[in-house]
Order: sequence, then structure tokens, then C-alpha cells
Amino acid sequence: MGRPRQRAQTRHQFNRTDRIGQTIREIVATELERLGDERLELVTVTGVVVDGDLGTAKVYYSALTAEAEHRVDEVEGALEELRWPIQKVVNRAITARRTPQLSFHPDEVLAAALRIDDILAQRVTDESD
Repeated sequence: MGRPRQRAQTRHQFNRTDRIGQTIREIVATELERLGDERLELVTVTGVVVDGDLGTAKVYYSALTAEAEHRVDEVEGALEELRWPIQKVVNRAITARRTPQLSFHPDEVLAAALRIDDILAQRVTDESD
């Protein structure tokens, strides 16, 4: 007996948004490198989450160097300035009926993981003393 039709459609839609998200991640990363804005040095695109209706794409980025240098606002401003030129490149590259609108969000996962690692390292140091 085959799979229920609805289940197959849901799986297909999920895979499509993942593929589009991966494509957008590659395009945005390439464009940020190509544009060469000094404010975006060592900014990494960590992931893209595309809504099921392809309305929006949340682009997550990591800027650990900027955080350490207290330049987070500068990075956010640069990404907002470059959002429309990058959006145009994405619009040309994505062959879908509807192209997701980009929005940039800091990826807190890596920073949180580093904080946890620092806490654990400090605890190990304290226990060995």
C-alpha cells in the first residue's frame, strides 16, 4: 500500500523550502564576499529558514569578531543597506513563482555555545585548582 497523498506533498514542500534556503544561503554568502564591505569582514551566513509559502527567508549570520569589537550595530546597518542589492541577485537566481523577501538576523546559537564552552572550561580550571 502506498503512502497517503497528503503526507507525500508535505514532505515534498519541506524539501523544496530546504533547497531554496540552501540556494539563498550560498547566494547571500557569495554576494557578501563579492561586495567586499569592510563592515562585514568575517561575517558568516550560518543558515536560512524559508517559510512554507516562500513569503520570507530569514538569513542567520554570525559576526563573532564584530561582537568582540563591539561593532554589532555597524554590521546590522551594513546588512540592512545591502539587503536590497542582495535581494535583487536572489530574485534573478531563484526560479520560483514567488521569491522570498530576505531579512537578516544574528545567529545566537554559536555565541551561546561559545559561552557554554567558556563556562565549562572555567569550571574544569576551578576544579583542578
